[in-house]
Formats: sequence, C-alpha cells, structure tokens
Amino acid sequence: APPLAAAATPAAVVAQPAPTPLSHVGFMDTELQAHEYFRAEYDVDARAPGADRLVDAIALPRANNVRGFLRAAHDPAQTEPTVDVVVCVHDALDDVRVCLWSVLHKTDRPFRLVVVNDGSDDATTEYLEELVSTEPAINLIHRADPPHGYTIAANLGLRAATGDYLVLLNSDTIVTYGWLDRIVECGESDPAIGILGPLSNAASHQSVPELRSAGAWSTNPLPPFATPDAIAKLLERVSTQDRPRIPFINGFCYVIRRAVIDAIGYLDEEHFASGYCEENDFSVRAAEAGFELAVVDDGYVFHAKSKSFGVEGRKVISKRNYEIFLDKHGRERIQAAVKGLESNTALAPLRAKASDALSSSQSLAAALDTTRHEALEIVFVLPGIGAGGSGGSHSIYQEVHGMRALGLDARIALTAKSFDRARAAYDDADEIFVPYGNAAELAEVTATADVISATHFKSAVMIAELKTRRDDFLPAYYVQDYEPFFTGRDTADVVEATASYTLIPDCLLFAKTHWLCNIVSARHGVHVAKVEPSIDESIYRLRDLRPDSGPLRIAGMVRPRTPRRQPSATVAVMEEMSREFGEAVRVTPFGCSTADLERLTDHEPLLRRHRGLLSRAEVAELLGSSDVFLDMSMYQAFGRTALEAMACGATAVVPRLGGVWEFLEHGENGFAIDAFEPQQAYDVLAGLVDYRGRVIQLQARARQTGAKYSVLRAALSEYLVFAREHALRFGARSAASS
Repeated sequence: APPLAAAATPAAVVAQPAPTPLSHVGFMDTELQAHEYFRAEYDVDARAPGADRLVDAIALPRANNVRGFLRAAHDPAQTEPTVDVVVCVHDALDDVRVCLWSVLHKTDRPFRLVVVNDGSDDATTEYLEELVSTEPAINLIHRADPPHGYTIAANLGLRAATGDYLVLLNSDTIVTYGWLDRIVECGESDPAIGILGPLSNAASHQSVPELRSAGAWSTNPLPPFATPDAIAKLLERVSTQDRPRIPFINGFCYVIRRAVIDAIGYLDEEHFASGYCEENDFSVRAAEAGFELAVVDDGYVFHAKSKSFGVEGRKVISKRNYEIFLDKHGRERIQAAVKGLESNTALAPLRAKASDALSSSQSLAAALDTTRHEALEIVFVLPGIGAGGSGGSHSIYQEVHGMRALGLDARIALTAKSFDRARAAYDDADEIFVPYGNAAELAEVTATADVISATHFKSAVMIAELKTRRDDFLPAYYVQDYEPFFTGRDTADVVEATASYTLIPDCLLFAKTHWLCNIVSARHGVHVAKVEPSIDESIYRLRDLRPDSGPLRIAGMVRPRTPRRQPSATVAVMEEMSREFGEAVRVTPFGCSTADLERLTDHEPLLRRHRGLLSRAEVAELLGSSDVFLDMSMYQAFGRTALEAMACGATAVVPRLGGVWEFLEHGENGFAIDAFEPQQAYDVLAGLVDYRGRVIQLQARARQTGAKYSVLRAALSEYLVFAREHALRFGARSAASS
C-alpha cells in the first residue's frame, strides 16, 4: 500500500529524530504468504466516499437494504399503513452515515426512504450518490442551488412522499429496534392523532430521563452501560402507553399523518425557510384543523445534536423565527400554550422510572427484568479453546457473564477435551461452561435453548446439524473475524469458512464492528446485525502503575505462530526503537514463548524484558504500566487488546485496516498506521519519545474512550438483537404469560 507516514505522524510533534530506515525488514515467508493472500482478497487502497484515505473504506457504517424492508414504491396490496421516511441532509457526513445505516438496519417494516441533499459539501454529496448507486430504491433529491434551508428541503421531501405516515427525521439521529412499529401503533390507536413523535435524549419536552440540566435543555448523555437500543427497550418496559397530548411536537423526528397534509398543506417555508419554529407553526395549524398531537411514550430515537443545517447564527435565526411565530399566531395564545406545556406532568412518572433505572447497571438490569420478559435461554457453542483462552473466547465468556447478570439463562457449550483449558483460564468455568463430546451430546445440552449461537466456522456446522433435529430455536452466528482472510487459499478450511456464513437458513449473524458486518454482508449477501464490543472493566482499568516521567514504555504483542499479526515487523520496530533511543525507551514484548521470540531476534534488551505468555490479569498489569501499546497486525477485525490498553490508560498504535475505527480517533487517542510499512510505526513512536506532555494527553483521551465500553453494554446489545429476532420469527415471549 502507498505510505501513510505523513498522516500517521503526530501533528503536534516537531523536530523528530532522524529515523532508522526499516525498509530492510525481512518478513518471514509465512508473513509474505499472508500478505499476498490478504492483498489478493482485500483492497487495501480503497477510500470510502467522503472519507480520508487513512480511514479503512469498509470500516464505516454502511447502509444497505439486505434486510429487504426498503421499498422503491409502496405495494398497493399492503394492508398495513404505509410509511415514508424523509431525511434532509446538509453536511455533517459522519452523522448522516450513522443515521442512514440505522434506518436501513433497524427498521422492521416496509418503508420508503426519501433523502434531500440541500446544498451539502462535496464529501457528503459524493457519499449520497455512491449510496444511491448501490441502493437505487432510495429516492435522492439534490437541491444544489439556493435558496437553501431546512423547511425548503423538508417540503421537497414531503411532496415526494406517498405514505400514510410521513416521518421527518433529522440526519443526526439514530433510530432503534421497533421505532417505526411503535410510531405507527401510536398513530393507529386514535384517528384523531395527526402529529406524533417519540421520546429522545435531546428533544426538549420529549426528553428522557431529564428535562433540563443547569438551566438548559438536557442532552442526557448515555451512561457507559447503555445504548440507544437499551433505552428504547427500557421505555418499552416501563411505559404505560398513555400517549400524552401536547401542543407542540419536537422536529427531530416529526411524524405527520397524510390526512394532515391533505387538510392544511405543507410547512410554511415563506416565514420559516431556514427552519426553527417551522414544526411549531405546523403543529398549531394542525391543532386548528382539529388534529391531536401525541407523544409516542414507548418509542425512542437518539438525537446527536449535530452541526447540520446552519449552526452559524443559530441563536439569531431561532430568536427571529420565534418572534415571527408569535406574531403569526398571537403572542398571548402561544405563550399560554407554552405555559401549559411547561406545567404538563404527564411524562413525569415515566421520567422518574427511567432515571431510577439508569442510575446504575444493576438498576437497569432490574428494570429490564429479563426473567419475566422474553426469558430466552441462550447457548453459545465453542468448538475449542486455546491455552489461556483467546480474544474470541474472552469475548464470549465475559458477555455470557453479562447476560447472566441480566437474569438470562446463558451458557457456553464447550468440547469436553477443552474443558481443562477453560478451568485454567476462568475461575468460574464450571458455572459458565457445559461440556459436550459429540453431536448427540451437544443436542442434549442445548435441548431447551431458544437461541443457539455459533462462534466460529467450525461450530456453524454444528448449529446446522442441530437445526436438522429441531427448528424451534433461533440459530445465530457470532462473527468474530473473517476467517477466509487467514485460513489460506484453496484449503478445506477456507472452503468451510466461506460457506459458513450462508450455511444455516434464516440464521441471525451478528458482529461487533461495522467492518465485520460490511465484509460479510458485501461478500455473502446476508444481513449482519451490529452489536457492541466489550472489555472486562473489572480487569482492564486504570492503575497507578505508570510514572509521568522516565523512558517511553512500549508494550508490543508478538505472535510468531500467527503470520497476520506480523511478528517479524513488530520485533523489527521494537529493535530499532531500542537501538536508536537506548535508555529513553523501554520496550517489552509479550504474547509468545521465549523460544519463539529467540527465533525472531537476538537483541538482548528485548529478550531480557520479554514477558512471555500472560494471563488476562498479567496483560492488564503490563498495559497499565505502559505508555503505548503496539499492534503491527495486517488488520484487526476489532482490536481488543488495543481497546483494553486504552482502558488501562495507554495509547495505542494500531493497523488502519479493520475495525479499530469503532474506537480510534487518529491523533487524538491513538494512531492508525499502515502496518505493511513498519517505518510508519517507528515514526509515530519516535515522535513521542521526547514529548511526555503529548503522551499524557493521548493517554487521558484513551482512558475516556476505554471507559465507554463495558461487559453489560455488550451483553445488552446482544440480548436485544436476540429478543428482537426471536420475536420476529416466533412471536413475543413472556414468562409471566407462559
């Protein structure tokens, strides 16, 4: 791949020492073979529309219609109400990507999508055009020439919409599972309802759990153990579905019944072309025509509050438009309506329940009460386990722990021959793992399971065999890496791995990075649900082990038996750092035996500081005493150890290819490098040696990033996907009614 040294070097670092060239690095034959195979399979130079080349093209949220709910036109034979979602876009590309991805991946009913591009920059326009070229069912409307403004764009979208319900959805929102179902159910509950909108974190009077904070509207940042889908599920649990009526509905997700458009026309772009108060004006006009405005109090859409549609002069424009709004409808009348809204306590009980539930992870688990709702029994099938465990087995182990904390009956079925290794790696293995010896025994230990999940292509075959015995469970596949990238060309394993993604009919595939979701979806034409990654915060946490002065402490993971981890390149970078900077750096390799390391290097400082094969607790201790973690893998499907390092307070130097973009902000909390060019890793590390203040700044941001990830958050995200998919296939479950 072309060098990325300019992009990978810390912007704040100046006067770097002259690097020792690493162009002479001699990759092992097995690494060169892995390079050749990977490059033949993967376009390492691809650039995502509207994104810098540094960012891996396929690692970003990618909207696609693999689920099949997006329609180019409504089916005339459809008996349920039809829905058009209208998204108006003006720049803010990162938010737009996530919004459109969430709409296509989390909507479980047929809908049309109208996107209005209102004078966006070249990057956003390029992205939208690329999206429509792959998903032509999206109706993309370009408004390149002025006048611009949200209301003008929204009316263009509304005029192109044909549904019974028209959803004006801000481009900085993230929808949640079941969002559109709950909106339509609310609308259909009473024909008098003409305007409606869900709850959110930041939607003025529709905000939960807090209405205001420090005298301003609250934005209700999510706690680290919850996701938007978790909040949506919580509200579904605690809501009494009163659907309170209020005089104004917030515009972030503004739903209009077709009958309202027929009665009063469109938004007033003559007075409110720029936006601000256009939805309040429309709400008043709808009420005057006899329609009611309702809050969907069991629905939730997250609102990121982005920079879209003219932050410049926002206060001036909003103040001006509010005065126009008052003059148009009568100051006393509107102020009386606002006063009534301020005193409306209809949502107060719901806010109190939500606030209590979100006070701690334990409170949220209790409020969700999974022992009474769904009550799914979940089994992950693990075909084996390495000595000391692995990143994949650690993920499954800790997320099963999280599910059990939620009250779920979750276990791991493990081959009997690997059970001693599980006991050696995990203190409570006998509680979490259940052994099986053959297919018949696996069928026996999973006989009552509602969800049975493969964890590797070898266990996908096992799930397929179980499916021939019974079909009353949800088959799932936890995709933790894309095995065809490293199983080797023309081998039985690569054939089996490639076939595994479509082996089981009606299987729920899920993965923890957009990179993995996109890889599998693009190559195999299947939907892959996105779940949250986890790190065990009880082990990987900040410790008082790292001094603020002294040598730059670098921990490097060396895996000689795994060519895609590029062990020779990793050792070469560490050797050069040690030779060039001497006592100014302290480089510590780990992750292999001393004998394996000796086959790669005879450099005495590396051999002397080598830590060998470590337990999870020992890895956490090493990371907690290091300034930088180095990962020279060709790619990382997730980058678990890097995120664990960040949670321990170390910054990370990681491969730019793969899923690290879930948590990495290049130059802010770590660095992405072209791992095929070892010189880049050296340049980054060398640039940090004499800049302790820069290192401390990076570490602080890394800690903030690591704190966002928790076991319960990941377990919740998986449980919500399981519950949703199980309900879609078999209907809702409740232990209280069964």
